[in-house]
Amino acid sequence: MKRRALAAGFAGALWWVAPEAHAGSVMAEVSAGASQRTWALLGDVELRKDETFLTLGYTGARLESDTALSHQLSSGVDHALSEHWLLSGLLNVGLPKTTTTALAPARPLLGLPGMSAQSGYHSLGVQLAAAYDSAGFSDLEYGLDVGLGLTRYGLRRRISVREDGRDETLFQKNEPLFLARPSLGARLLFFDKWELGLRGGVYLYSGDPLSAGQFTEEEMEQVLRRYTNAAEGRLLLRNFARRRIGELALDLSGRMLGVNALTGFPSAPALFDLKPSVTWRVSTAVRGQLSYAFTRYVPGEGYAHVVGTRWTVRLAEPFRVWASLSLQSDHPEGEAPLRSGLATLGSELTF
Repeated sequence: MKRRALAAGFAGALWWVAPEAHAGSVMAEVSAGASQRTWALLGDVELRKDETFLTLGYTGARLESDTALSHQLSSGVDHALSEHWLLSGLLNVGLPKTTTTALAPARPLLGLPGMSAQSGYHSLGVQLAAAYDSAGFSDLEYGLDVGLGLTRYGLRRRISVREDGRDETLFQKNEPLFLARPSLGARLLFFDKWELGLRGGVYLYSGDPLSAGQFTEEEMEQVLRRYTNAAEGRLLLRNFARRRIGELALDLSGRMLGVNALTGFPSAPALFDLKPSVTWRVSTAVRGQLSYAFTRYVPGEGYAHVVGTRWTVRLAEPFRVWASLSLQSDHPEGEAPLRSGLATLGSELTF
């Protein structure tokens, strides 16, 4: 129901501005892995002919079947200063999400009620970018871009027990985490057939993203005392912490509007990433891309490789579709590699 309401609101916003616009497009995309799911709806509307464009977007994601959905709304403007220079600005709003996890069952003989945790976060960020394109007709053309993303995350956590049919809060904490992400990109176009691209970015955090929103020693002690087998309690806490890191990593990566088969799902907060790619324009209707992405996670979390391919087919002048597939290999420090796959289907209608 919530997804349908967000999609309806998105469509209404585009309809409201479209009558005054000259042209535009609507893009829809769905990605799926073993347990991960994402879906995106993105629209562009021309406000001033060949000069200024408004972008509206919605993205939803679910990391695991028992975690809460992540929803992100975005609105941005692209403005062409000339045939060579383009300036862009984008505002992202991550809607509040909360995941409830059962931490410990009730222990009547010990006089201990059941315990659960509610963890969640919301975010607000802005992305600024400037791009230069040689915009010529020679056999060798190029483009460069630089960007900066600034985001504030509000992390919250509450641990409660249920007694006499009502919840009583034991611990509650709210803390902010700030992220700055500068990025650079470059591309070379050969003979209007081949394109080489290279893109990279670094992640600068205001605090340790691994400990942000996690249990304190006092809280862990309260959980463990409810287990006769301490190892069972520690395993639950470790799984809770890992899932919490994975949920946050998806948002911290800045990929909520770009999580597809060519970017993958990060399993931990990133330190930096690098993505080379090659694109082959087979014809005016068919284009293929092969890409590789390397992500170095924050210290102690290892790294990841993603190899992907994407093929786009223009079925008619205003309509194109694409499909992409990737293999991802995560290498946590001190653990065996984790391998996964991700597939994406998408379409775009230009009007």
